[in-house]
Amino acid sequence: MLEKFLEGGIIMKRVLALLFVFLVIGGIHLTYSYAAESQGFLFTVEMTPPINQIGNVGYYHVPGKPGEHITLKAKLTNLTNQPLEVKVVPMNAYSAQDGIFYQSPEEVNSQVYTLVDVRYGLAQYMTETTQITLLPKQTEVVSVSIAVPNLDIGTLLGSIRFVVFEGTHEVQKSDEQKKTSQILIDKYQAIDTAIQIDLPQQDKSAISVGNPTFDGDKTNVDIEIINQAALIQENISGAYEIRDKENIILFEGAIRTFKMSPMTKFQYPIPWRYKTLEPGTYSISLKLNVDGKEMNFQKPLIIKNKAVAQVLKKQAEINPQVKMNTLWIWLVMGSLVIIIIVLLFFTIKSRFTKSK
Repeated sequence: MLEKFLEGGIIMKRVLALLFVFLVIGGIHLTYSYAAESQGFLFTVEMTPPINQIGNVGYYHVPGKPGEHITLKAKLTNLTNQPLEVKVVPMNAYSAQDGIFYQSPEEVNSQVYTLVDVRYGLAQYMTETTQITLLPKQTEVVSVSIAVPNLDIGTLLGSIRFVVFEGTHEVQKSDEQKKTSQILIDKYQAIDTAIQIDLPQQDKSAISVGNPTFDGDKTNVDIEIINQAALIQENISGAYEIRDKENIILFEGAIRTFKMSPMTKFQYPIPWRYKTLEPGTYSISLKLNVDGKEMNFQKPLIIKNKAVAQVLKKQAEINPQVKMNTLWIWLVMGSLVIIIIVLLFFTIKSRFTKSK
């Protein structure tokens, strides 16, 4: 009987060894990469500073009064030997972890970047020619009219964007198996010219923080940072700590210096960097330095089972090996069960035969 069990053990070891080798050989890694070459600019934009321009800066910076109409001009030049269709798009100013950026209200991701007070969105007050045709080597002056709203506190910030469709380009994509495919990409050239309008009265700094959430799709802790003042808030930096329910620090990090557009808020992403991720109650300690003034915030963070499941699903989608490994684990377990059943069957049968 002992020999039977030893023989069965040897068989199981050999099977497991073969399965291990097969698992190691069967690992697949997929990577995709492509490179795109950018051409020179097709056109130029030269701003014409108004008479009441504030400072020698590379953007429009003018005072404004409620109900006033402001006209700004720019000179567009076609550098090519072909006609160009130039779109003129008004943009709002938004805030992100890297600072201020400009986007049209229709295209911005409003779940991440929003205006605290929509009255301070500059794009809605602009009137401009939506499209201009420039003949080869032609220069034309474009006017943008802004109707200053009935607001007398703070700053309005936005931009005017000039966009040219460059064409559709075919880009090759290859993987490690040397398989190539072609994808089509529409390419555009765009030039932004920022616009800052200072209203009669200045606002006071007012930075606050909302409740953090966990983004299972990106594996981030998102903290809402809010600029409730109608001013450009400079020099925001800080540090954070993520703690568990036992108040033990899981990980910490620094917030690099950035600035915020007037009356905006956004979700500041903090990548989850602890070795494990489990559902439960956590807390985040946030220390901000706002232009020399220190501010401290303590906020609860709840991570639910659904968010953890979403992280695992996303990892499997990004890395096919995760799915494969899961499949092979089930195959190994199934094979082991079958082998054990077979060995038990022959062992019991052998015992039964000898007893006779």
